[in-house]
Amino acid sequence: MDLSATIHLLGETLGDVLRTQESVALFETEEHIRALAKARRAGEMDAAVRLPLAVADLPADAARATASAFAVYFDLINLAEEVHRIGALRARERAQHPVPIGESIGEAIAHLQARGVTAERMADLLRELRIELVLTAHPTEAKRRTVLSKLQRISEVLRHLQDPDLLPRERTELLAGLQAEITALWLTDRARTTRPAVTDEVRTGLYFVDAVFWDLLPRIGAGLEAAITRHYPGLVPPPAWLTVASWIGGDRDGNPSVVTEVTAETLRLHRGLAIERHRRSVQDLARRLSVSGRRCPPPEALTAWLDARRPLPAHVAYLEQRYAGEPYRLALSLLAADLESASGEDMTARLLDEAPHAARITAAEV
Repeated sequence: MDLSATIHLLGETLGDVLRTQESVALFETEEHIRALAKARRAGEMDAAVRLPLAVADLPADAARATASAFAVYFDLINLAEEVHRIGALRARERAQHPVPIGESIGEAIAHLQARGVTAERMADLLRELRIELVLTAHPTEAKRRTVLSKLQRISEVLRHLQDPDLLPRERTELLAGLQAEITALWLTDRARTTRPAVTDEVRTGLYFVDAVFWDLLPRIGAGLEAAITRHYPGLVPPPAWLTVASWIGGDRDGNPSVVTEVTAETLRLHRGLAIERHRRSVQDLARRLSVSGRRCPPPEALTAWLDARRPLPAHVAYLEQRYAGEPYRLALSLLAADLESASGEDMTARLLDEAPHAARITAAEV
């Protein structure tokens, strides 16, 4: 399905939603204004005169509903363009393999090698490499996290619809899901009815950490490592050359609402997301790492660590019985239990407490 067909599908689906959830009149108004806008862009002078008049003649309620319809429409069109842009990049990378595509990390490293950058100079560059992506409470991003999540799910449906191997029933299911998501998007308030608190802005920033950066940054790191290995064998990029930081909830410049308690709550929210994502990763790894201790004996240090942790928490002890002889699964399950326990701690109170607290992990243990 090409871009034009995707845009047509989204417009048709939104039109169905407008007719079903609002009125035929709203749909016809939106279509009339859209047709005038297209004609004006094509150079028709009559449309250039009629378009502002058509908008000015709308009653307040109709104008508000029409503006909302166009806002949803443009969000959907942006998603379609993004999905097809990603598809085009993937197709180009596939066609050029193993030659890296333009403007990629792989091309940059290959270009540096071709320009005569030595391994010694590259090692210096890697030592100096430091990129920090900083999140701010951007005033132009007014969408609620609920709306962002719906747009993300619609984007996923559009990506699945590009699959040439879809069965007819699978396509039908995807189209039904698309209709449901666009209906829910239309019926959802796009902006908050009250002024967002600083912690709301923090949660919006963390939405992007969770939905984008958490999985993307490791892939970017792996891409650099692969390019360095290919062109400069023996060199290794620094472990944390690309990081994410945030001013939201900690920047006191001009925002009197950012007080000590708000910053403590911000740190709690950041910590909570990190713990939860690590816990899920550890649990997933525990399900995968079903290595038998008989076939692959664990290191003595791991056995000693497990012995030192006894008695085990009840759930971990149950897993030890269920998956007997699988020490790696046991160790990971224990780490997941530790993370679960840590998520229940009153971190805000600890941060606001002036008394010092002992470190959970010492430098020697690291």
